[in-house]
Amino acid sequence: METLKRKFNIGIGKETSRGTAITPAYWLKPLSEDINDKIEVIASERAVGVIEDSEDQEISKKLSGGTISGEVFDKSFGLFLLATLGNVTSTESADSGVYDHVFEVLQSAKHPTLTVEVKRGDNEQKAYANSVIENFKINAVAKDYLKFEAVIRGKAGFASTSIPAYITENYFLGKDISIKLADDLSGIGGASAIDVQNVEINVNKNIEDDDKLGSVEPNDFLNKQLAIEGNIEMLFKNTDLLDYALNGNKKAMRLEIVNSGITIGASSNPKLVVDLAKIKFKEPLVAGDNNEIAKVTVGFKAFYSASDAKSMVATLTNEVSNY
Repeated sequence: METLKRKFNIGIGKETSRGTAITPAYWLKPLSEDINDKIEVIASERAVGVIEDSEDQEISKKLSGGTISGEVFDKSFGLFLLATLGNVTSTESADSGVYDHVFEVLQSAKHPTLTVEVKRGDNEQKAYANSVIENFKINAVAKDYLKFEAVIRGKAGFASTSIPAYITENYFLGKDISIKLADDLSGIGGASAIDVQNVEINVNKNIEDDDKLGSVEPNDFLNKQLAIEGNIEMLFKNTDLLDYALNGNKKAMRLEIVNSGITIGASSNPKLVVDLAKIKFKEPLVAGDNNEIAKVTVGFKAFYSASDAKSMVATLTNEVSNY
């Protein structure tokens, strides 16, 4: 039976044992998803006395992959941060029942894996184990929801029967967001927010498949060098960002999001803070049509800061005790 894509359900769970499927801990509310089984094929080049290039092909590899995009919610988003950065430390705050989860880069080729499960209406339901994040993007735009996009890669799917169950979560809007720049990470807390219309942070995991003889599926999916880049867009009010780029200045950057309209615990709010310890700017540009307000756009790349012993740290505050 034909099924409206809106009727699909997609869930994620952190695997306890790498590659062993687990029931989703969160059923997402995506804006779009295209997680599917995928194959790679190899065509024979043997000659059989004709000019056609091949007489047959075989499946050489089976796996899964695709993209999940949606609004950032304060609970389920923790699993995406964990699978992206690799390490988390969870601590209960002074406000009972409210927890701060600090996500940092795990210095390993094996970051935590997820099981991704897709229920396609009444037609099909599959789980995809050993799923890793290839690329991850956070996008903050004025007058919009805070959004994310995750490119996923995992093992081939198999039939599953988990029952979708949605929990109450809190979202973040552009009005909840502030951007700060400082000379270093130690000064970022006291820095003033700058007027920004759009900021995007991209994390590339450079995934390599651990292919092996004797199997049509990869043994695992391994992350290599982790690259963090992004861009900022703002109205042309001053030349600060342009000067930072042209002079090669390094800065620390903080993306801070607080949903002050929701109270958790006794007096806390859902919160996400993303710190980049050391960034340098590139590709400065002032642009706009004659009848538009001129805009400044700059790209940036984040680096490992030896003095801070880190590159990217994300702190998520919610009512989940651990990930």
